Amino acid sequence: MSPRVWVLVAFLLITVLTALAVLGAALGFFPEANERLVTWGMPVVLGEIVATVVIFFRTQWTTQIKINLSFENAEPNDIRLDSSNCRYEIYEGGGRKGRSGNLTPNFGVGGWQIELPADLRADQVVHLQLQALTGETWEVRPFLPFVHTRSADKSI
Repeated sequence: MSPRVWVLVAFLLITVLTALAVLGAALGFFPEANERLVTWGMPVVLGEIVATVVIFFRTQWTTQIKINLSFENAEPNDIRLDSSNCRYEIYEGGGRKGRSGNLTPNFGVGGWQIELPADLRADQVVHLQLQALTGETWEVRPFLPFVHTRSADKSI
């Protein structure tokens, strides 16, 4: 499990334990319980439940969209991308240009990888323009954002 899931499970466990303690105090299982626990306990538990739901859905739908790049007639080790000259363009439905921005390519196991903005929708199309430190330019033709590997063609 990812660390994010562990944090969510721990938060959920604390919420359940708090709810049981407050319920036990309200039902009289803990006669020595402070009246303030009984009075304020339930609003606190409701707040914890709301926070848990918000955290769950916020972390559930925030994704990292990473694309692995392969290069036409070139090995990834032979290419050094210039992060200051790598850009993306996002097109809305009907081919209307939406927004654009800079990319930060990362070289890791298996070659070059880029991360797209996490708020992309499945119906948006992405176009990438990459430049190497040698001045060579590469283009990734328009693609849907949830494709994992794309081929970069050398631009003329």
